[in-house]
Amino acid sequence: MLITVHRPGLLLSRDVSSLGLDPAMLRRSHARGALVRVRRGAYVETSVWAEMGVEERHATTAVAAAAACRSDVVVSHLSAAVLHGLPVVGAPGAAVHVLVPPAGGSRREHGFVKHARAVGRDGLDVVQGVLVTSVATTLVDVCLTETFLRAVVMTDDALRRRVVTPAELLADFESRGTIRGARRVGAVVEFADPRAASPLESVSRVGIRLLGLPDPVLQHVLREEGRHVATLDFWWASEGVAGEADGTDKYFDEGMVAGRSSKEALLHEKDRENAVRRLPEVNGFARWGWDDALDLGRLAARLASAGLVVPRRHVPGEYDQRGRAS
Repeated sequence: MLITVHRPGLLLSRDVSSLGLDPAMLRRSHARGALVRVRRGAYVETSVWAEMGVEERHATTAVAAAAACRSDVVVSHLSAAVLHGLPVVGAPGAAVHVLVPPAGGSRREHGFVKHARAVGRDGLDVVQGVLVTSVATTLVDVCLTETFLRAVVMTDDALRRRVVTPAELLADFESRGTIRGARRVGAVVEFADPRAASPLESVSRVGIRLLGLPDPVLQHVLREEGRHVATLDFWWASEGVAGEADGTDKYFDEGMVAGRSSKEALLHEKDRENAVRRLPEVNGFARWGWDDALDLGRLAARLASAGLVVPRRHVPGEYDQRGRAS
């Protein structure tokens, strides 16, 4: 059965043919540079492709790959995560992850990463016209095949948006009838926290754990005489240290500055920080961004400057692109 895809900007040769047009027009446009070929028989306007981020490109490629198959294909693992809108730390790569019958064995070929596993229709979703593993199944697959960092970032996000529960993740793993990988899945489920409000906060949480520091309280509310002063991303009560993980969106995204200019947003945040620092229970304040969170040495320095004691043995170097500490 041929699927009907719903990916904006994706042009398929078969759709052109169904309209009575010559699909060679797509190939000619590609030869002129007007179109980018993402898979055989699937194209995107060059200008549209140039504006896409790496996750959007991977999602487009995954849909195109599924559409090009003569029979139904189930997109899985990292590719399913992208289609479900789960955040990915690091580029997801060009190969599309799919499920194949166990008899075929897992392998890489023709731009696919093929994972051998039986799957029933009941455990599938349809996203943009493509069959994909459910959010729970996708996250368990990510736990088993990707880094702890990647899995935590995705799981935090899914829990925060309430598209999955810890019980559903554990039930999905248990339904597979194996104990292989139980520790990996259990570690992510135990550590994941819906209070992490952004991928940056999730990456920071993993870095803090790797540095050997105590886990902070998330979204801690500070008050003064009953008045709300701030809700902190991170709080270490015994040390009196506040932590804020700030991406640039906080100051430049129109949806996050509440009608203020970028300058006004920066001044507002500075006033907020000063108000936090004045509170008697606050002994130190650390602020960091993506560059710091992805470099454990820099993150350690930021936290140490605020008064946290980082064990010397827990200061590795940068993460590699897949999220592992080096």
